[in-house]
Amino acid sequence: MSDETCFITQSGLMMSLRTCLMRHLLAVAPLLACVPDLEVDLARVDAPRVLAVRAEPAEVVPGEPVALSALYVDASGTLVDGPLEWAFCAARRPLAELGPVSRACLEREGDALLALGTGLSVTAPAPAPGCRLFGPEPPPAIGDQPAGRPVDPDITGGYYQPLRIVAGDDDSDLTLFQLRITCGLAGAAQQQSAEYRARARPNRAPAVVAVERDGQVIAADAVTKVKPGGALPLRLAWATCPEAPVCGDSMCTLDEAAASCPADCGGPLGCGGAETYLRFDPTTLELVTTREAIRVAWYATGGRYDAARTGRAPAEAEAFSDNVWTAPDAPGDFTLWVVLRDDRGAADWRELAVRVE
Repeated sequence: MSDETCFITQSGLMMSLRTCLMRHLLAVAPLLACVPDLEVDLARVDAPRVLAVRAEPAEVVPGEPVALSALYVDASGTLVDGPLEWAFCAARRPLAELGPVSRACLEREGDALLALGTGLSVTAPAPAPGCRLFGPEPPPAIGDQPAGRPVDPDITGGYYQPLRIVAGDDDSDLTLFQLRITCGLAGAAQQQSAEYRARARPNRAPAVVAVERDGQVIAADAVTKVKPGGALPLRLAWATCPEAPVCGDSMCTLDEAAASCPADCGGPLGCGGAETYLRFDPTTLELVTTREAIRVAWYATGGRYDAARTGRAPAEAEAFSDNVWTAPDAPGDFTLWVVLRDDRGAADWRELAVRVE
């Protein structure tokens, strides 16, 4: 199951434009006799890259503050500082343009960009007009042009505020991210909208519970040792979420509220795993419950994985994903990263230090 695309999708996924270009070259290589064969290892980190962005909260009401942090890495490991320039984009994509966002969102400067700051993390309010520009509310007219149509939700029923990150002076090292925003329903009856507001809970990011080797939890500050050319079996585990509300399980999930279950809903909402959530089905015009898919992206500064991407479909109840990393033949120190994502745009990650000797 792949969780990266050349364009930012409405599940909050991202990749660098440089990697995107290479994948386009791969697609047309059979048509170009002079183009050599290219092999792209999505898991290999050999240059500065933003691997993931974490938003807290994972789903935000436009106008409310959100804390954003990036997992920024290079061939030496996780970077503790970086010239990342953050900006929300307020430009709607014209119908005549291809791609997921307006071209104005890809610029370094411009009237459409709201600069948020520089560094590995920033905190700022999500733009207040998010649901008008990128959601189900009628958008404003621009100049003498008629107002456009509202944006359609993605398959999870969500809407997203575009965000772009540029690393330093290299315009090609640009990352696109979509922040999930809380908006109303499009096409729903008044009674359905009221029911949705009463029952639904905002998305909560999945959380890495543990990374295991042969059934043993790897401590966060541990250095895992592997022989040259040896195999390192890994299991990433996340929380198991209830499919139906259970008062008293310390998780405030779908259909639970502070009034009916104060013990659960006095703290954080949601569950840090594959959540069951409520959405409006535009085909049947009914409210339906759906379980999240979970995707896992594996990265390393050396060696190779059996699979660069793994995960669980909504029908799979297991709260873990397995992979095997094979060490290089030469000794050395390496960094591995595991990025956990749900299909509503939220992410968490874990870093592993590995010594081959």
